[in-house]
This record gives sequence, C-alpha cells and structure tokens, in this order.
Amino acid sequence: MLTAVKRNISGTNIKRTRSKYIVSLSLIALLSYTSSALAAQRVVVNEAQIQVEDQSQRTQQAAQKKALQQVLVKMSGSTRVLENAGVRAALTSPQSLLRSYRFSFENGKTYYVAEFDQPKLNELLQREMLPLWGDRRPETIVWLAKEDDNDARVILDESLDTELQRALKQTAKERGVPLSLPLMDLTDSVNISSFDVWGRFAGPLRKASARYSVDNIIGARVYRNDASAIPDLPENVVPSGTVESLDDVLLDETQSDEQGAKSSEPSAGGSKPSAGGQDGFSSEINPMQDQQATQYNTLQEKTPSEPSDSVTPSLIDSSSNTTLPFTMDEFADYAKRASEGEYALDWVFIGGGKVSYGSIYGDSPEALGSQLIDAYSNYLSSLYAIVGIEASEREVVNVSIANIGSISSYASATDYLNSLSVIENASLIEQSGTVATYSLTLIGTYDDLLNSIKLESKLRPVTDTYGQTVEGHSFYWSN
Repeated sequence: MLTAVKRNISGTNIKRTRSKYIVSLSLIALLSYTSSALAAQRVVVNEAQIQVEDQSQRTQQAAQKKALQQVLVKMSGSTRVLENAGVRAALTSPQSLLRSYRFSFENGKTYYVAEFDQPKLNELLQREMLPLWGDRRPETIVWLAKEDDNDARVILDESLDTELQRALKQTAKERGVPLSLPLMDLTDSVNISSFDVWGRFAGPLRKASARYSVDNIIGARVYRNDASAIPDLPENVVPSGTVESLDDVLLDETQSDEQGAKSSEPSAGGSKPSAGGQDGFSSEINPMQDQQATQYNTLQEKTPSEPSDSVTPSLIDSSSNTTLPFTMDEFADYAKRASEGEYALDWVFIGGGKVSYGSIYGDSPEALGSQLIDAYSNYLSSLYAIVGIEASEREVVNVSIANIGSISSYASATDYLNSLSVIENASLIEQSGTVATYSLTLIGTYDDLLNSIKLESKLRPVTDTYGQTVEGHSFYWSN
C-alpha cells in the first residue's frame, strides 16, 4: 500500500490586523509574490458512469445504487464510507439523491450515467462526520514500464491501448484522480529511457515530468513474479515502505553517477572496458547508455552483501573471487514474494518533497494497476479530505486578501472561497483599498484550508523579502 507522506504545516494564531497594516500588505505582496502555477484540476465528483446490459427499469435501479456508491467513494476518497450506517441508509433509496441520468454509448457498450445532488451528499458526509474531498485534485503522471514474456520492456504511453492502461485510466476516473500517461514522443525519448523507469530513478523521472506540469509523479515496473526466474531488477537498495527526502535521493543518485564514472575510467596499468558493455562504447559515443550502465553498476556495488559467515563456498566464483548476484536468502525472498501473486509491481512516488517506495502483488497486471490507483487515491484523500467538525465547534477566522480592487475580482475571490470544501461560508466584512477582509467559517482546520489553496495558485500566503510567511492570515489574489 502506498506510504502516506504527511505534510506538516505550521499553524498561525488568529490575529485581527489594523487597517493601516492591512493596506501595506498589498505592497508587500506585489514585491514578494511569485507565481507557481500548480496543476490541480477540477473534477466532476457527483457523477458516475456504470456499464449496463440494457435500459430496463430493473437495470436502472441496480445501476443507480452502484453509481451512488461510486460517487460517495469519489467524494470522500475512501471506500470505508460505504460501511457507515447513514450512508447505507442513503443507498437504499438512491433516487432521492438523483438529479438526472442518461445513457451513453461507446465502443458498442452501453453506460448508465447518473448525476447526484452534490449539496445533499456534502450534507450527508458532514452529518456522519465522514471525510469530504473537494473537487480540486492534484494531477499525476504515471511512468510505468512493463516486462512482457520476451523480457522486452515497454513504457506505457497515451497512444497505447492495453488492458493495463485501461485499468489505470478507469480506476482513476472512478476515484476522481486526474491521471495521465506520457506521450513518449521524441522529447520524452531523449529525457528518459525504459531503464530509468525500470530502475525507479527519481532524477530522470522528475526531469521527464517537468514538461507535463504535474504535482505528483509515480514510477513503476510490472513483471512476472516467478520464483524460478529471478527478474533483472536494478533495485534501488530501498526497502518497501521507505520514505526519504527528495533532496537526499537526488544527491545520492548524483553521487552514485560520479562514483560509477570514476570506476569506469581506464586504470594506469591498462585499458578497462567501459560501463557501456563489452562493445567498449564510451560515454562520448553513447552518453545515455553509459550513464544508465553506470547507475546500474553503482547500484549493484551498493547492494548490501551477506555477512561472510553466512555465504557458502558454492556461492563464490573462485575464478573472479566475487560474490554471485543473489544469495540463498534472496532466492528465498523471491520465492516468498511469488506466493503472494503471479505478478509484482514496484512503485516509487515523488511528491511534496518526499520520495516513497513500495511493492504490491496480484494475479494480473490489470489488477495491480487498479490496486495501485486505489491505494494512491486513499493516500491523496488522507492529505486533502476534510473530516467534519461539529457545527458548534467550527472555527471562524478572518483573512486579509490583497489585490481585490474590482467588482469582478471580488466576485471571483468570493466564489472561489465558497467553492472550497473546507469552507462552510465566506463573507466580506471589510474593504480597505485593494485589501479585502473575509470572515471564513471552516468545516475543517486552518491547516486544511492551507492544504486546499496550495493545489492552485489563485490564492497564496503573503511572504516577506526572505520568502517567509508574514504574521496574520494574509493572502494575495492572483486570478
């Protein structure tokens, strides 16, 4: 299961600022504000599409319930909401929450498309104190290398139409997660290779993803989980479940490249085969191949070896006096993994300044693809979904927003604030120059509010010349 990476956001005390100080915030904001367009996308959370065999009344009734279940999971970010008594009661009469329905037809298949009353569903989730995930969702790109029966590795791209790709896209659609696959055009082919994706290297994954302007990156490899045939895995020497700083991972990869480059230099006593292989191609002739081989050789060198007293003589090649790639313990480990599923998927997640690793197992690549997106959706929900607070205990905060100098900007800012799932109500209480002060009634916490606005660059905290957030709840409107 994906390892959740928690973001720690320091809260600030609620403080009412004076008008004179508030006016100066607009000048500070103009000097210190830097745009950082994030890739959050608004998704339709109150609609679901269910495949049906016909358009009979009985079929529609069954599809209504399935559609409502899908919408509730999409809006909450968790399948556990379906276990709630209040939700189960609502599922007995889905027509009471239905706004409209229609049938759509695609590739010879018939779909029942239902739209439900979102305000009523919001009220249901809040009343039952269940998570509520807004319609702004971070965009994610998935780099996935699949190994076929001929040991060839292919990176899934948008142009391919495979069962694994359809499973990824369909699960992401059902869970309301904006997800894309790379184009794998000439630009991508230059920036990244199947070796980089197979090795789950953070540096190449970030470089290749930059053109897509996404918030999060998933790199993964899928292969047959067979204990009788050890797969060729350039393992990053990172146990499943590990969470590391992105900066540390990138530094480690860079140092590995440098060490590998030094080890491939010719020795004083004679020439040494290059890291590119037996053909002796140097990095000057084929830099990409040389870099990839260097990364792999370095990772192999860094793989922890077994203690000397646990390695039997049969595992030592006396002609070269080097330990063979796999010990008996590693064979046993692969045998244990094979019992968990016919296929394995090893993933790396890059986002929020963190890098996390893990592995999942299943009976087919398609099942693994769905399992991966389900787990990733649960992870995102843990970051952004708001758990309701009793009405009597809800926090009311005043925030100052600079750059509200026209009727249109006021209307846009007000609509934006009221559209956030963490805000129950936003109302203007003061206007001083181009700085507007709003009173916000929060369903969640102030940290939840900061998490929500981080998904877009419309509203950003005001910072000083050193990039530090100024005291008070002060923001800059940039729409």
